[in-house]
Amino acid sequence: MTFPTPPHLRILSSEEIEPELLDELTALCEAAFEESFAAVWERVGPGIHVIGSDGRRVTAHAMIIDRRIYLGHEPDQALDVGYVENVATWPQLQRRGHATAVMREINRLVVEEYALGALATGSNGFYERLGWETWRGPTSVRMMDGQRVRSAEEDGAVMILRTPRTPADLDIGSPIAIEWRPEEPW
Repeated sequence: MTFPTPPHLRILSSEEIEPELLDELTALCEAAFEESFAAVWERVGPGIHVIGSDGRRVTAHAMIIDRRIYLGHEPDQALDVGYVENVATWPQLQRRGHATAVMREINRLVVEEYALGALATGSNGFYERLGWETWRGPTSVRMMDGQRVRSAEEDGAVMILRTPRTPADLDIGSPIAIEWRPEEPW
């Protein structure tokens, strides 16, 4: 029995990504998400990218961006979090450990640098086996004026990763809100 070779991982800031690599990451994400991806990089902003490769080409990708979430009821408890975006593997390479390897590195970075990790997904089971927890409370978007707008469609899709700096009294059944951004706040 042969086992797949674990991917080689690179960690790059958005500023370090050359145009050719960005084109490759865009193609990867478009294949994985089955949608146009060119504008997504600008929408999510700069961050830290973890890129898996097999020595010839990129096989998987995930990134962390700095976001602010708000816990509980008013007054809000604000936390700066490592928000995970654009977790993707080429469709023909899925279920071979590429995204798992990338996400293990993402987890390490979140644990080292942030009070909490957060993401929104439709693949909760994948992240749960890597230590992420589904947020059970109601979700909202915190607008620029401080008001919360309910985002019920995200209930059950938001997940968190605790770190040594996560508040000990964190209640995953309480309300959670994320700072507003265009198109896809979560």
